[in-house]
Amino acid sequence: MTVHGYELIGDWENSNCGKIAKATKGGKKYFLKKYQTPVQPINNGALDAKTFANNKKLFEDFFNRRKTVNMRIRAIAGAGGNIIIPSEEFLDGNQLVEASEFVEGVVPDSDIGAVLATLSLDTKTLLMKTAAGALSSVHGKRVIHSDLKLPNVLLAKNFMGNYVAKLVDFDSSYPDDDKPDDIAGTPNYYSPELGRYVELEDYSEEMKATITEKTDIFSLGLIYHFYLAGEFPEPVSLPERLQKMKDKGKAIDPYRVLISGGELRISPKITNLNHVSLISDMLSINPEERPTAGEVLKRLQAAPISKDSEPILEEPFPEHRIILNKAAIVSEEIAKIEKTISGSEHKYKILFRNGKKEILSKEEMVSRGYAKSPEGFQTPWPEHDIEFDADQLKALGFVSSENTIFEGIKGYNLYRADGFAHFTRVEMLIGMRGARKRSTDVRGEGSRSDTYKPAMSEEKSISGFADPWPEHNIEFDIDVIKEKGYVSTVRKNLGGVNGYEFVSSDGSCRFLRVEMILTLKMARKI
Repeated sequence: MTVHGYELIGDWENSNCGKIAKATKGGKKYFLKKYQTPVQPINNGALDAKTFANNKKLFEDFFNRRKTVNMRIRAIAGAGGNIIIPSEEFLDGNQLVEASEFVEGVVPDSDIGAVLATLSLDTKTLLMKTAAGALSSVHGKRVIHSDLKLPNVLLAKNFMGNYVAKLVDFDSSYPDDDKPDDIAGTPNYYSPELGRYVELEDYSEEMKATITEKTDIFSLGLIYHFYLAGEFPEPVSLPERLQKMKDKGKAIDPYRVLISGGELRISPKITNLNHVSLISDMLSINPEERPTAGEVLKRLQAAPISKDSEPILEEPFPEHRIILNKAAIVSEEIAKIEKTISGSEHKYKILFRNGKKEILSKEEMVSRGYAKSPEGFQTPWPEHDIEFDADQLKALGFVSSENTIFEGIKGYNLYRADGFAHFTRVEMLIGMRGARKRSTDVRGEGSRSDTYKPAMSEEKSISGFADPWPEHNIEFDIDVIKEKGYVSTVRKNLGGVNGYEFVSSDGSCRFLRVEMILTLKMARKI
């Protein structure tokens, strides 16, 4: 059977939209979708003039909206890409038919969960990036997908055998400047604002204005959660009415949890706190708090992919004069702390790793132990015979110190305002000019205790910069290193610590741990 030049492979099959079929044309394989409603009315006298006119306008609006969506997205979609859009639309009798590229290697809907369970975190993150990139392109053309769900973000193997994500099924999509009354989607992927719109059946322009591209971001957040945890987020708590429904075995859609005043729990299976933070923001009840698709992509590109990660901590407001207590933050399973303005007050937004959120004042931060007032720079160990240079330490980003003993060595914990604690030996402290000797060094007036002239048998090559230790996951900033007077680096293990020996042009050497190298901006994380 041939339809508009397409040779069908098999018969039409029933689908949510109407009917679907596979076909070939010009040696290529296509996927055909025939819409059941609305249809172009036929003026055979069975309809009165008013009904015919209404049905005709209904179909024309639908047809024009579909053509607009397809035209806008064709500008960014291409064969083999991550956005699958109809290449042609036409009428078969009085029904609209769309023909799209047929995607090979697609994982069946029933197998998505099982396949995801076999994929590495790197591969899952790549899927997340490709989906966000594709959605960002769609939103850039001012189109809202409106029905993002696992089956509509296809998992498919490309020609290299790698899994990629492809956006498909734009039949519920619409231009953001021409929203239909019957905005559709799949209820268990609804955003809170879309859920309200559908339930209230209020088709006013005011209600339509609440539906933006951020509704897609909420749906994508649910998909990301499933990618990483193999399940959707569960409610932290439910009001009595919804709890009774759940006790009876009824599924509670995520949007209902939020609009009822509840919270969604991020699965403990998601251990990368950058992912926890991102998904939590994407699932915010307030659309304005959700990132754009482009911002989602940037955050995925910037975040380390490792399974576990450190809490994401923003430095406190300077006027609060507090430092974050990282030990307490980790023990309380806090994923992120960021500054926020509530009313006219400077406060802190707390995200726990299970997705629970709170906004705390400075006083509440201190009373809970999440922060403490800095005590300044303590008097150094007497036997070190040094004095701190507070101005230099502050210039390096430190706000206080604490005398401590680590592995039997007396040294100093230097604290940044974000609670980061860096253990520093006295030699390193002097080398970074954060302290100076009170008395003359045995090697003579003005000598530096963190450097030495190697004996001939110890001479180091000054011809280049050694590659960093693999576990440090850093890259050197050679320009900054040279500005500081160093001409080469040598990897070295000192006291069981993997670090780096920096060699000056005069042959003197200085050993630095990776934390200090990052603090001095001589390297960056990759």
